[in-house]
Amino acid sequence: MPDKKTLEFAGYSRRLDIFATDELPQFSRAIVQKMIKDGKITVNGKKVKPSWPLQTGEKVEIEMPAAQAQKTALADLLLAEGKDYFVINKPAGMLVHPQSPVWETHPEAVFATEETLVSLILACPPKGFDPAMARAGLVHRLDRETSGVMLLAKNAAFQTAMTELFAHREVHKTYHSIACGEIPDDEGTIDVPIGRVAGGKIKASDVGREAVTDYKVLQRQNGFTYVELYPRTGRTNQLRVHLSWLGYPVLGDWLYKGATAERLMLHARKLDFKHPLTGRKMHFEAPVPADFEAAWQRVTQAE
Repeated sequence: MPDKKTLEFAGYSRRLDIFATDELPQFSRAIVQKMIKDGKITVNGKKVKPSWPLQTGEKVEIEMPAAQAQKTALADLLLAEGKDYFVINKPAGMLVHPQSPVWETHPEAVFATEETLVSLILACPPKGFDPAMARAGLVHRLDRETSGVMLLAKNAAFQTAMTELFAHREVHKTYHSIACGEIPDDEGTIDVPIGRVAGGKIKASDVGREAVTDYKVLQRQNGFTYVELYPRTGRTNQLRVHLSWLGYPVLGDWLYKGATAERLMLHARKLDFKHPLTGRKMHFEAPVPADFEAAWQRVTQAE
């Protein structure tokens, strides 16, 4: 049975969503509003709007979100597992964690939003996973629309050590992408700073932070390029910005003017690093997904 709490409102008229947000500091107002719309927060047993003006004596019943069966099983995403870590193949379209930052201090909040990688982990953690660890073991992340290999920690010691490896650029990442247009050079380096400009968009900018990407063309056909990318730095949207700056945006990248596709054609293919606690060389790969391969076949065979 879900955990429920009942509160009696006392005072001057007040919006339900504002009152409930004050009573539930672990949830953002957006999450509370969704709970109200979903009927998880009711007034006198009735479903109402978030803007409902509460009156003295009215009873607010809150059904607290709890860990429940997820649509996706974490086990189906697992690529590898060890004492200190586990590796998953993140599907395109899945957020790594909720967009609201409150989940970091109140992990139960992940179950009030859409399914994310974090909600899968907390609902059914792998063997040896420390639930008290910060950020559910995250050491890096991928954008919602990017698929591919992700490493997660099972304990705080490995998490801290891996975070330092990423910060010191000692983790070597390989991505595959389908770029719009035929990149002329077989390989090269894009050394262009990236920054957030007016309006909030992340772009190539002289006042941005250092960003460097090496690339190698794997195949050119019919006005598209299958390219392998090796980011030396880890800026937000780096690969998308760099390919767009070069004049060959990622297929499916609506933000940076790539041709329309089912999704962003960017896939995290490999991770290489030395285990920070044992010194052993580690190598993980995520196979290119079927929708990615299908997109390449579609654009290269189109008349």
